[in-house]
Amino acid sequence: MAMASPPGIPISPPHPTSSTNLSVSPLNAIPPDISLHRNLLFALDTPVQLTPQVWEKFWPYIDNVWCVHQKPQGPHPSGISKIYGGCRLNRKTNFPPPPVHENSRPRQRREGGTCKAKFRLTLYPDGRRVVERTGEEHSHTLEHIDSIKRNSGVRGLVLDDFFKSWEAGGILAYLRDTAVQEGRDLLKEAGGLYLSRQEVQNIMNGALKKAYPGQDISEVKKQMDKYRTYTTCNFKGCAAPAFADIKSLMDHRKAVHGLKSHDHSDKLYACPDKSCWRHKKSKGFATLLGLEEHMREKHGPGGKNGDENGNGNGSENNNMASTSHMDNMQVPMNLDTSLDPQLQSNILNMHNQLPDPITPASSTPGEEGVPHPHPHPHQRQHPQQDAEQALTDLERESMQLRVKRLEIERAKLDHEISRLNRILLGRQSGTEMG
Repeated sequence: MAMASPPGIPISPPHPTSSTNLSVSPLNAIPPDISLHRNLLFALDTPVQLTPQVWEKFWPYIDNVWCVHQKPQGPHPSGISKIYGGCRLNRKTNFPPPPVHENSRPRQRREGGTCKAKFRLTLYPDGRRVVERTGEEHSHTLEHIDSIKRNSGVRGLVLDDFFKSWEAGGILAYLRDTAVQEGRDLLKEAGGLYLSRQEVQNIMNGALKKAYPGQDISEVKKQMDKYRTYTTCNFKGCAAPAFADIKSLMDHRKAVHGLKSHDHSDKLYACPDKSCWRHKKSKGFATLLGLEEHMREKHGPGGKNGDENGNGNGSENNNMASTSHMDNMQVPMNLDTSLDPQLQSNILNMHNQLPDPITPASSTPGEEGVPHPHPHPHQRQHPQQDAEQALTDLERESMQLRVKRLEIERAKLDHEISRLNRILLGRQSGTEMG
């Protein structure tokens, strides 16, 4: 900003805009040094000179303080025009009140004539503007006038394109939530500390009146609220009317178009663990894959071990595994519930196919075929029975679900194979006929 020399106070150009939460935020339109310039243009202790660009940038944030009372009737021969005005609280309110009738709304009239501050604006042919105070100082603070009237700069934030289709409460919440940056409150410094939700709604209603001239805004808002939640069928060629809710739309798609996508109400797979919140059928999964992933993530690693279910000896089995080769052969029998169910089944099958272990004493001549008894006192006499006991109910349910899923996949593969065979046979028969 370029400022004049002796008669005015030069206003330095604004600093680069500080970082905000969103690069498209309407708060980026607020100059970073707005607080300094608002206080300067409020007090007007000395004349202030502004260029046209600076005037358009800062004056909207102070126009709630100064009001124009007298404009020039025509262009002056010298090309210099002067405009006179005063503080908003300088206006007298001794004129008679408006008539009150049955449908009139209650109005509050603020007290006028409490401030004697006046100003003069001089416009030069080159576009320069010089603002100076001609009366007394303000009898109030800048925050007091901000509480009475919001400036056009703050009101323009509400009508920014960023807030299209937003509600009044959401606009005010966003402005307040993102205004505090680097220890500063941009909305407060711009004069929007006392901005309320009702005022935001009034600003939006005023914009509607301009967008629909000559129409009743209440009727326009009723139509907007009525069709806000309506939805239509996106099926190509469908001319069905709009639906009031998503349930009506889904019923229409099932009945007319036979579409059942995203409808899994008839096949919900519940978690077999009774302590899990997914055990309820209404909280189940739409596919077996989803249920398997849930069981693997929530109930697989760190699940119940043999001690908790009474299906193993825990520490005794670990001691056995560290003492002899026979114990290493028995390790697969102490199944870890964190393993995949299919892997557990493969381990059991491999263990059943292995022959009985033969010790060096039983392989001596003359004792062939007579196995030497295992010297360890905790030797298992029935490995298959122990393996069945090691499987918990949760593991059995997981295996059954996997079997179901494999059967479904096998049926799909059989169907695809049949379809391809029919195509191949049809082409071969057509070739032979040709």
